[in-house]
Amino acid sequence: MNTPLKFDHEKRPNFQFGRSDYRTHYEDLAVRILRSILRRSGLIALMVSLAIAAACIIIPIMPRKYSAEALIYPNLFSREQEKIVALASVDATTFVTGEARLLRSDAFLRAVAKRLGEDTLSHSWPQSLDGIRAMLLPETRNHSPFDRLVSMLRNKVAVMNDTRSYIISISFTASSAEEAARVVNAFVLEYVRDKVVQRRLDKLGAAEGELQRQLSVYGDKHPKTLRAVEERDAARVSYEAVNPQNADQEEIGPDQSVKLAEPNLTPTSPNGLAILAMSLLAGLLAGIALAIWLDRRDIKRAYQAHPQ
Repeated sequence: MNTPLKFDHEKRPNFQFGRSDYRTHYEDLAVRILRSILRRSGLIALMVSLAIAAACIIIPIMPRKYSAEALIYPNLFSREQEKIVALASVDATTFVTGEARLLRSDAFLRAVAKRLGEDTLSHSWPQSLDGIRAMLLPETRNHSPFDRLVSMLRNKVAVMNDTRSYIISISFTASSAEEAARVVNAFVLEYVRDKVVQRRLDKLGAAEGELQRQLSVYGDKHPKTLRAVEERDAARVSYEAVNPQNADQEEIGPDQSVKLAEPNLTPTSPNGLAILAMSLLAGLLAGIALAIWLDRRDIKRAYQAHPQ
């Protein structure tokens, strides 16, 4: 028969830990810091005042930046012969994403740059830095003002598409409100012109197909054939009448859902409150650090002068 095991609960090892001095050390350190702050409160207030004064001098002379945003609502349907037909057989999210990629494409950016003109935003590219940039980063070298403008549009114009609301937003920040609005509106107008051209080209193609069908059925003297010829000629004239560069708001028809940007005279940067807050924090930290350093220096000098 097995004997049951018994544990001796009275002979446990008695572990005793020494009390740590870390808490006392940090408490003493906190007390010394507070004493330094109270003793040098005037110095800290002076540092904070200097930081705020410097911020107040810098903020008014900092260059202002203005932002503008234009919106495009891509049409998922089109009216043809009094019927609403789908523009794409894919889902709406994919269609809107494809339209946003069109706005970011190099060919579209070049068309927008031609609309804006080569002198647009030339001050954004310091000519004196072209040689240095070409030497250090030869892949970023631009050979003409037009190339510099296209590169600027590619890097600074933000094209965002919302997959839930099917909206494409175009935003840009420039040194003037009118300039920012003109750039984003150029994107919208070029997009509208591209859709107008595509729609009229499709209409011309449909008229050409209808003419060929009438010719094959009735010949070239039948009234239906002559009417198809007139419709083809009208579609061609309408297609050729589209101005590739100088489209304006008149091209925005009822089936084009866009919202052009208006110049917003409220600058988006610099943020004065944020700069003042950062200056206040920097002055406070610098004052505290200087107060602690001065107190330690005084203690060290006193110890050296009267060693024990």
